[in-house]
Amino acid sequence: MRSLAVWTTTAAVALLGGSLAAAETSTASANATASAPAAAAPANDDLHAALSAYASYQTDVTNLRDHPVSTNAQLEMALDRVGRHNRDALTRGWVAYGAYTAAQSQAFMQGVRDAAAYYGRDAVIWAITVDPSYARGLRGGEEATALMISSAEADSQRITAVADQYHELAYSLQRQHWANAVAPQQAARVQRVRGLGAADAPAAALPDGVAPHLNVAILTLSPATDATAFGGKRFWDAVAGGGDVVAVSSTPVVYKASPPRAPALDRMAAVAALQALDAGGGLQSQVSQLLDDPRSRDCFEMAQLQLYQCMSAAHFRFENAFCLGEHGLREIGTCIGAVATPDASAMTPIAPLAPATRQ
Repeated sequence: MRSLAVWTTTAAVALLGGSLAAAETSTASANATASAPAAAAPANDDLHAALSAYASYQTDVTNLRDHPVSTNAQLEMALDRVGRHNRDALTRGWVAYGAYTAAQSQAFMQGVRDAAAYYGRDAVIWAITVDPSYARGLRGGEEATALMISSAEADSQRITAVADQYHELAYSLQRQHWANAVAPQQAARVQRVRGLGAADAPAAALPDGVAPHLNVAILTLSPATDATAFGGKRFWDAVAGGGDVVAVSSTPVVYKASPPRAPALDRMAAVAALQALDAGGGLQSQVSQLLDDPRSRDCFEMAQLQLYQCMSAAHFRFENAFCLGEHGLREIGTCIGAVATPDASAMTPIAPLAPATRQ
């Protein structure tokens, strides 16, 4: 169990100080929490709204996959689908999705509750909100990390697969007269797409049937063994209700957290840990801050800026399809998958022992 000794500061002393009776009361409360049955954390409107934004993006990825472009009107609609997701909503939504996924780890949820029973619930909550990396270091953190990485890699591969479709589409459209024509009013088109992704633009409504899949309680699903469960490798395809499933690589690659982007995983785990302690609803401002991962936001923003720049330089209509696939999809998928890196040590075979020589 990770020690709280690192938090021995004036603020920590003030938090943990008080009478012995108060400490005993806190410990008793934490023990009650640790032994409580699994249940949903108190409602957090920001958290659920954020999750809906990420679900909206993945729903649009599904629509882009399932509705081939064969006319200019369809291409314009596809551009609008990738353009209507702004960096802030995408960041918060993805972190929320990862948090709910981590909250399905029995080992991690129990590890958080054990820490609260030992150190005191308030002390653990304080540590989590001061340093998000604290939560992932608790017992069970490795299992939660594995769930989050598996989910992120699957989502990344899913988005990239659709990006590949649009790359191929861009080449095939060159042979079609309507797409090989000069794109009229391209500057206005860029402004339209840019406006759809503005922070004050209205959020896209979720299609009927998607929202019920987002009502997730902690410790109720098994994404590690059920690929169609929330956080599972094929969850978004299951939400779509069937159809062609985007292939997810079956290559046995073992991933580990990538240090430059690990803070995103830390924030996901921190939000999940607050849920384990039934603290999410009472700490909405802290949860809201945890959802805003700066590096993820910057990565998504760069992808959007590249989309606008690519479209600004486009001359023919088919080039817009290329911009859509490369920057509206592929780079977003790369941002998500960048939280993990292949674990070379886990993939390196152990060299066989040399035969013993007789003396």
